Amino acid sequence: MLKAEIALSDLAHTPTSCPDAAIVFGASRIEPYRHALLETLLVVTDGQWFVVVRERLKQKSAPRGSGSQRVDFHRFAELHRECLMWPLDYVMIEVAQAGCRLKLRAGALGCAPVYCRTTSDRLSVSWDFADFLARPLMPDLELAARYLGLGSTYSAQHLCTGITVLTERATLYVEPGQARYQYPNPAESRLVSPGGASGTLEEFEEILCRTIDARPLSGDMIAIELSGGLDSATVAAAATQLYGPVASKGILVDGDQRQAQRDRRDKIGRLLELEDETVDIDAYPPSLDLRSRARAEYPNAELYLEAFDFLWSRAHAQGRKTLFTGVGGDELYPRYRDEGGGARSPSSLVANARHRAEAILTPPALEAARTVRGMDAPTSPVPVSALVASLCQAPHLLRHGLWPVNPLSHPRLVEFCHGLPPDKRHGREMSRQYLHGRLGGEVFRKDYIKETFAGVLPRLISQQHQSLVAQLSECALADLGLVDRRAALALLDEVATTRADAPAAPLIAFLWLERFVRQLS
Repeated sequence: MLKAEIALSDLAHTPTSCPDAAIVFGASRIEPYRHALLETLLVVTDGQWFVVVRERLKQKSAPRGSGSQRVDFHRFAELHRECLMWPLDYVMIEVAQAGCRLKLRAGALGCAPVYCRTTSDRLSVSWDFADFLARPLMPDLELAARYLGLGSTYSAQHLCTGITVLTERATLYVEPGQARYQYPNPAESRLVSPGGASGTLEEFEEILCRTIDARPLSGDMIAIELSGGLDSATVAAAATQLYGPVASKGILVDGDQRQAQRDRRDKIGRLLELEDETVDIDAYPPSLDLRSRARAEYPNAELYLEAFDFLWSRAHAQGRKTLFTGVGGDELYPRYRDEGGGARSPSSLVANARHRAEAILTPPALEAARTVRGMDAPTSPVPVSALVASLCQAPHLLRHGLWPVNPLSHPRLVEFCHGLPPDKRHGREMSRQYLHGRLGGEVFRKDYIKETFAGVLPRLISQQHQSLVAQLSECALADLGLVDRRAALALLDEVATTRADAPAAPLIAFLWLERFVRQLS
């Protein structure tokens, strides 16, 4: 939500707002991300001040743009409390001028990343990791080993030493010569027991629509990432229920699911009157090129960035301001341990993939990958997969002028759905019932064929096998002592030959991390 370059000694100065919405004090500068769905508030009182960049709330927000207020202590405290209780996402910088002390806070929704780098006298902040690539960086070898072993998690620790990620609800305390990070308390569920709530369809619809309608939106501002699956269709149905026709964008898969996906998308688009646009994954395939390129590589990578970039640029060109997704739908309807019914368990596939991942690690890296440390962020009200997805996608969306909104990840909807009885939770039955009311019962039958990108990268790896072997004649991860190059090449040969899921997952993690660390050298 913001970028900042702050010399800590400048915190003694009183800040002012510039016409370009930047906040300046001394030679330091805070630059809010300028967007129709965001607002900036600067509040100053004797000896302290704060600036918050937050999502605009439909019923309460001030007119678009930056606001600056000079207030007494009581009004300062009142506005400060309001910011901390803000129901949508925010990033907040609080300053005590005496001692040049600063707090950097994140809101609970994790819509956009907050990367930080501190030195003894300076703080740099950005939503875009690429801003740190101009300076020397070193990979954190222990964290890289864990990533390669498929054990990476949502954490304040970053793959590059010296970079900190402000996780949801976390606080970074900075003053000259020292910095301290504080995770929030784990989120407490108010749920008494799974299935304890009756959970009516009317309640589900009301919560979903209220979540979407919390921001000041209109139909011509919205694009929806529509895969053709049940989750993104649920979001599309609610958005059109509120705002009428909106734009939708999607990537068409190849293989056996292609026709079913196309037919389902056509039905959804027609029934909801969507302005739909698709791109074929084969027209914009993911790049496997490991060589240094002009484009910055990110440690949390969007696997299909080329195709998404095309669709996001189209949405921006059409004047859309926000992208709605179905992110979070996979965690919306858990099946609890004591519930039977033939739950499909991915454990054997995951175990197989991790076994293959560990096989390419050197002994020291394997030991590091298996070490358990207190690095993971505590339980969040937002599903971890959604928070990680935001790290992957949000910087690219913001570069296209699109603000990300993931309604199915909202804490209130998550809490409601987690408390549903099994018959309304299993098979995503509540969402299915909602869509039956909006689309009819034929679009999402219980046996519908779900689209998947699972085969895209293995097929490309097979086609580009020899060029990848040539590019791996030198291996940055092997030079760092993390990977056995011969074992990695053997894994590459296996995926090129079999195109199987289990070896493909660790190979993709290896290739993406190899490409990332090459730009650091």
